[in-house]
Formats: sequence, structure tokens, C-alpha cells
Amino acid sequence: MRAWWADFDRPTAGQPGVRGLVEVVARGSTVTDLGGCLSLNLWLRPVDLVLRVHQPFVSHRRLLALQSLRHRLTDDGLVVAEPRAIGSRQLQRCGNGWAELETYIRHEDVAPTWESYVWMVRSMGRLHRALAAVDVPVPKPVISTYAPPGSLRRWMAATEEAVRHDSYARGVARSARGLLGPLTAQWIPAAALPNQLIHGDGKLSNIRPTATGAATYLDFGFTAVRPRIHDLAHSLAWMVLRPDDSGSAEAFPWEKVPDLLGEYEDAAHTTLTELERRALPAYIAAVPLYEPAIAGYARNPVKKLHDQALTRFLRIAAWVLANPSAVLVTR
Repeated sequence: MRAWWADFDRPTAGQPGVRGLVEVVARGSTVTDLGGCLSLNLWLRPVDLVLRVHQPFVSHRRLLALQSLRHRLTDDGLVVAEPRAIGSRQLQRCGNGWAELETYIRHEDVAPTWESYVWMVRSMGRLHRALAAVDVPVPKPVISTYAPPGSLRRWMAATEEAVRHDSYARGVARSARGLLGPLTAQWIPAAALPNQLIHGDGKLSNIRPTATGAATYLDFGFTAVRPRIHDLAHSLAWMVLRPDDSGSAEAFPWEKVPDLLGEYEDAAHTTLTELERRALPAYIAAVPLYEPAIAGYARNPVKKLHDQALTRFLRIAAWVLANPSAVLVTR
């Protein structure tokens, strides 16, 4: 992991290989960087295509599997970015990584209101229902949003070593380490829970409505077979933090969560097990702990732990672990 992170640099539109691919796909097109922390995502107009250039650690096999998955979801009636060939190939080399082409889907920005979150969770339920029926084997991603306590504990040791010379970062690492005990005590192993293909990064930035209100599903970069409750926990953790990082667990309306889970169950045509509901608080708390755990493998671990948003996220994890019964009040 240290080698992958040490060489981590998001590609840029100005790199010669990227410029050359743009000319092959749509000579003279207008290029807009759509953002993203891992892959480079360039919107090409007027052809309305997106050129995605991936990190070297994203394998050819995984990308082809995700393309096959998106074709299956499209066949099932979901709105996803459909893969397009680059010349005669589905993937093209670009620098040390692979590039792919997909359709651009126009979608709306969504304000982080409770109504928006209800719509998003229902949309996730519909996606889970479709993913549960897909038999495409998808290799796990190298970098993810999920890790059990044992992995977090092992990685945290690298972070503690990397920031030992900085008192503030050392304190953040110590706080994160202190949460691993209660996390482990409350953790329900993945093997005991229903697992299936999940999105892995369900947020309002990745599940958006079209102009007609249909859900658009974007960025399957973290898709893998995981406990399905992790997808809900990941979404809830980011809902509490809010897009501007201003949220707190104390102010979050936890009393609405049971009804929110009911919306998911209705759309997914499923019922969460009692064990899944018991697992939810710990799986929420594990989401903020992922970042400090892998910080030790980054190019600048101290900078990562000085991020105030990370500190606020860890406070959410601490509150959830201290108040698990408040997360799932009786419906």
C-alpha cells in the first residue's frame, strides 16, 4: 500500500497522453474537468462523452468487470454512464494507467436536505435490488471506503509511526487509536451479515436526479462485494458530516433513521436483518476511522491529520460508539 500511495498523483488534462487521447476521441472538443479525487474525469463537448483516466493500481480486469456491470444495470432500466469504445478497444493505455470512455449524463445538483437524503436512500435501495441480481464477478478495489477493525488497527500503526514527530497529528492518531477498542467490541463480522455487490460511495454527489427526477448512479470506483449495511452506514456517516463538513452527531435527527431504513427496504424489496440493524452503529463509526488509518501510507501523513474535517468526522465516530442505542431508536 505504501508504494501505491507514494506514487499517487491525479492525472491532469494537460498531460501529453491525455491530450492525445482527447484528440483521438473528439478532436477540437471543449474539455471540462468534472473533478474526483482518484480518476481524471473529462467532459468532452459537444460530443457529450466523459474520458476517465484511472490510477495505475486500477486493474484492466476490474475496469472491464465494472463496464460489464454498468451494461447490466442499464439493461435493468437504471441510469448509469454507459461505456463507449475508444477506437476498437474498451480500454486504452494512458501513461501508467488505463483510460475509458463513457456517456455524459446530465443531472441536477441536490441540496443536502432531509428530503434529498430520503430520495437518495430509496435510490440506493433500487440500486441494491439490481446489483443483487447481477452475477458479474468484480475484483475488489485496491483503495476502498471499507475496512474491519483488524485492518484499521494494523494500518494505524503505520500512521502513528509516520506522524510521531508532530504533536498535533500524533494526538489525532492517538484519538483514532482509542476508538478501535469500542469499535472492535461492537463490530459484527462481515461473514455474519448479508453481503452483495454494493456501490461503496453512496453520497448526493454520486446519486443525483436527472431533470425528470430519475436517479443517476455515478462513480462505481469503490464497488465490491461487501456487507450491504456498509453502504447504508457509509451514506449515513457522510449525511451526518454534511457536504460542508459542518455536521455533528449531536445535532443529527437519529430518530428519523428507522424510517429512512424503511424507505431503503421498500425500494430494495428486502428486510434488513436484526443483526444488520445492530451492526449499523459500528459500521457508521468505521467510516471516519478509515482515513486516519491509511494516512500513514500517504505522501504527507501529517497534513492529512491536520485536516479539521477529519477531526470533526472522528468526533462523529466517537459519539456513535458511545451512543449506539441512539442511532437506532425504535421505529
